[in-house]
Amino acid sequence: MGYAGANRTVVRDVIALGNMVAMRKMTFCGLGLVLGSLLFAMACGGGDDAGTATPAVSVELITGTGSTTPRNRKTLTPSPTPSPTPLQVCGPNPDPAPANVLQIQEPLANAQVGLPIFVRGWGSNIGQDNRGVTLSVVDQKQNAVQSNNLPPQPRDFRVPPPGLDVTDFTRPFAEDVIVTNVNEPTPFCLWVYLSTDDTGHAKQVVQVPVIVLPRTP
Repeated sequence: MGYAGANRTVVRDVIALGNMVAMRKMTFCGLGLVLGSLLFAMACGGGDDAGTATPAVSVELITGTGSTTPRNRKTLTPSPTPSPTPLQVCGPNPDPAPANVLQIQEPLANAQVGLPIFVRGWGSNIGQDNRGVTLSVVDQKQNAVQSNNLPPQPRDFRVPPPGLDVTDFTRPFAEDVIVTNVNEPTPFCLWVYLSTDDTGHAKQVVQVPVIVLPRTP
């Protein structure tokens, strides 16, 4: 073969060996790339559908414990029922009579009365000298539209009201009073008194405010 042939044989063997090493390196690199791709795909979750994480759903079951928490409730305060407003037709009483001396039984204060106005009551000593009482009808301007003397009546078979001092001169009185020119419900003040002083002012007075209704045809 000779020296030159031997050298060529050695060169071919070296080249073949280098090619084999290079091919092995390429094979290992390819396997590494494939393995890396697979690992990357697994790490990414395998696609867009699996890439969005589904939020966890938390379900909490609430069961009754058998007791309730009381709530503060606003208590409604009922409105007070308005009381009737007393008639202002009566002015200040100049000399009030005590109940043990003079009492008016009818009409009641603030009552609506028709015509004639029936007035009755008792006096502790109105039978003495047959003096009786005086009744004046006073309008809203404090003018006495009329005055009447009411004589005492017999006491037989009649019972004095509670609180009245009963004497030998205790007597009842009563009268039907007619007021003219009443065309609509009109307030008046009834003054019942025992006497007047030297200046004409009433003494021992009981006042009764009323509304006088007109007569019906």
